[in-house]
Amino acid sequence: SPAIPQAGDRPAAERSLVVGQQAQKIGRLSEAIQAYRRAGQLDGSYFEAHYRLGLAAFEARSFRLALAAWETALALRPDSADARYNFALTLKASNYPNDAANELEKMLTLHPDEARGHLTLGNLYAEQLRDLPRARRHYSRVLQLDPRNPQAQAIRYWLVANPG
Repeated sequence: SPAIPQAGDRPAAERSLVVGQQAQKIGRLSEAIQAYRRAGQLDGSYFEAHYRLGLAAFEARSFRLALAAWETALALRPDSADARYNFALTLKASNYPNDAANELEKMLTLHPDEARGHLTLGNLYAEQLRDLPRARRHYSRVLQLDPRNPQAQAIRYWLVANPG
């Protein structure tokens, strides 16, 4: 975990963030990444700059950069469900399923009703980590929290096929 970055020139960082958002909106990811990096350099304590950098880097499949951005964002706001979730997705995409599961478990400790976290964690346990009891627990929780989840039917079939 990186140290908490120092505050800086927030107005200039905000202007750079807007440039990044505009670039990302029209699909210019390299420009967006550059602008978000600049915003983070101008004000290291600007959570939104690091968070958006993580999103843009993930979209560009620059996972190493995304991981660093999420770590900095989480140093600033360790209770951010969105940052923790996206960090876990990046870890999963980088082929670190155990680390992804650990981050999702941390997220669910703070936000136990996050259905997306339970779904992703259930998928990790079922498909990659082969821990079927844990997968069942998380899949069951998805159905409790969000019975109309788009994956609900597939989860029900999985639960029947994998009795516990």
